[in-house]
Amino acid sequence: MRVDLNFLSFAGIAGLATTASAQAVCPDASRFGNVAVSPTTLAPGQTFTITANLTCAIQLGNTPTFLDYYIDGVSTANIGGPVLLARRTYDNSTSPPIDQFTTTLPEWFYIANAAYGVEMQNSFARPGPTGESVITVGGIDGPAITITGLN
Repeated sequence: MRVDLNFLSFAGIAGLATTASAQAVCPDASRFGNVAVSPTTLAPGQTFTITANLTCAIQLGNTPTFLDYYIDGVSTANIGGPVLLARRTYDNSTSPPIDQFTTTLPEWFYIANAAYGVEMQNSFARPGPTGESVITVGGIDGPAITITGLN
């Protein structure tokens, strides 16, 4: 029995070390992933690329089930709530853990000379109190973008 306890103690310490190592490398702001946009100056109807790096999210146990991407006004640029750019099911076999795709900036009621940002919502499964898997959500703000070509 002592061997089992030693193994369990070793496994517990190794697990804590792995979590501590991931936390040391991954800042708290990256716990749900990081998102980048290219280009960052866009006009309605223009295509652009979104790239999400999910390395830290996965290392910290927040492996996505779904990823939702939105554009939203920053501070006074209220566009009536976030506008969905894409809803994606994450493929956990992707190596490296990147979600990259091209989408189109929708025609919408944007405000000229206002700041906008791209947000990513990471929906991931966690065990509930009975062990049943429950999907919860965490989000990250991406880069600011400028929208041009408005009337």
